[in-house]
Amino acid sequence: MASGVVALALVAAGCGESHHAATPTTVASALRPCKLTAAQRHTIALALTDIRRLRRIQEPVQHFTDRGAPGQERLTGKFMLDLGSTQLPVNEFSRLLHLAKTATSLCGDCGKGLESEEPVLGNRGLSHGASCGSS
Repeated sequence: MASGVVALALVAAGCGESHHAATPTTVASALRPCKLTAAQRHTIALALTDIRRLRRIQEPVQHFTDRGAPGQERLTGKFMLDLGSTQLPVNEFSRLLHLAKTATSLCGDCGKGLESEEPVLGNRGLSHGASCGSS
């Protein structure tokens, strides 16, 4: 039972709000969908399109290389520009970045570039929007 309360607290905290005690009633009210602007939704759509292209480029690749497949570095750069075109909530930004890193796992330079953009605890929320649901 104690681990269930901890899990509920983590779920509630994942939307960026501070909760002192997580009960089923507060968790249900805390799990509301993010309200994204049209520009943010457009940025997410562009990023997801880039990720699908990155997956297609990497599909025939069998081995890890520093430079990746032809065009993979260029498309990774385009993804980074598209992702940075609007200020996304940290959790959405991190989710898209994780998907891109998975799609470029066999390209060393691509992974390094994407890794440098990842929010870390020291600057979480400073360069990107706050998490969904935060005021």
